[in-house]
Amino acid sequence: MKKVISLMLVLAMLCSLLAACGAAKEEPAATEAPAAEAPAAAPEAKEEGGKTTITVLRPGDQDKVASFMEPAVEAFEAANPDINVEIMYESWAGWIQTYPTYFEADTQPDVVFWWDNKLHDSSANSSLVDMTPYLSEELVNKIPQGVWDLVDTGDMDGLYYVPSSVDTFVLYYNKDVFTEAGLDPNAPPTTWDELLAAAKAIKEKTGKAGVGVPAINGAEVLQEFVGCFINQATDAPVLDAASMPLFNTPEGMEALNYLEQLWPYVQESPTEYGRGELRPLMRDGEVGMLIEGPWAIGTMIAAYGENFTEDGPVGIAELPVGPNGKKITWAGTNGWIATREETAEASAKFIEYLMSDEVLKAHHLAYGSGPLYASELEDPAFQYDYWNVFYNETQEFSLYGMIGKNSATPAAYYTALEEVWQQFLLGQLNAEDAMAAAVAAVENVTARNS
Repeated sequence: MKKVISLMLVLAMLCSLLAACGAAKEEPAATEAPAAEAPAAAPEAKEEGGKTTITVLRPGDQDKVASFMEPAVEAFEAANPDINVEIMYESWAGWIQTYPTYFEADTQPDVVFWWDNKLHDSSANSSLVDMTPYLSEELVNKIPQGVWDLVDTGDMDGLYYVPSSVDTFVLYYNKDVFTEAGLDPNAPPTTWDELLAAAKAIKEKTGKAGVGVPAINGAEVLQEFVGCFINQATDAPVLDAASMPLFNTPEGMEALNYLEQLWPYVQESPTEYGRGELRPLMRDGEVGMLIEGPWAIGTMIAAYGENFTEDGPVGIAELPVGPNGKKITWAGTNGWIATREETAEASAKFIEYLMSDEVLKAHHLAYGSGPLYASELEDPAFQYDYWNVFYNETQEFSLYGMIGKNSATPAAYYTALEEVWQQFLLGQLNAEDAMAAAVAAVENVTARNS
């Protein structure tokens, strides 16, 4: 299924930015507002008068999703009068909390925008449909080899997941806040030491948060923030192939010691903020810096125009590197799955349509992901300098993705580590105790699965 594409072509196609692991998070784990209520039943797939009905869910902000999904569905149905597509809406945080219930009750949507690290999730794995008989070889070959390499399907024999977006972390910074704090607005931090110094100066001289940290419950985002520093320090994944911790090393401890120094300069009440809540603060100059994926770009464009880094106060820079000097960042993919054999053909046809050049471009522009296909690179929307930051990271950085790829309960690692990292962030645990608690949390989840 995979065609080898030259590295340069792969990288040129990936301003979107190779990520993820995400299994994490808004993509893979990003999110708007948590939802803890039990899920309502999804409309059941059915056939009426020779017409197949399928449901589709792309988690996220409803306005963003609707802006590309509703016209896409309308055009698809016009071209495929035998298929009816019903759209479900749910925030990332709400879906993260409720998807096991949907799958266990067999009320999940027929087509879902999924995470690559949850392909072995015990709640959903048995529902995944092999789309090999239904998807064209042209589509499979059009997706760059570098993207396929990020998707670890283990011993799954078939095509159960179609990667649609790949994203990395970069540094967003507000130039007005930098100026107010006496910092050079044209010299964002490039190292951990510079990041800490800038955060301290912003907090002490302006009273604003130096760094925004997404730590809201249930959104799987705090682990990705902390994990990115662990990845940078250790030059290794957070978990090994047996889902055991790789971060209980002197280098991992170095990362936690650094974060302990950074915590005094984050926003007040950090566990009330997810990525979606922090973006307006960056836009409006209420926070100095964010470590984010490309998903914040839409917020900045809406405020300052497509060339927002030139016409507005928000800049984008490569992620600052740790003391080892290695360029490393988090990365993750999201993509489409089909979940019912009885509607597999219709679902795969819709997925193929969603992966067509124009529809995928609309998806990426609506949600802030960069181009996946070479054809997207020709679009004027991807010609701005800030896309070069993502492009450069895909060339120069080592990429580590979302955790839990090899586990039947990937979400359990996020839940267990989130509790530890929240206590650490709030000062209830010091760095040493946080390390011990995080190691124990991972080992307990893995032991339950064995």
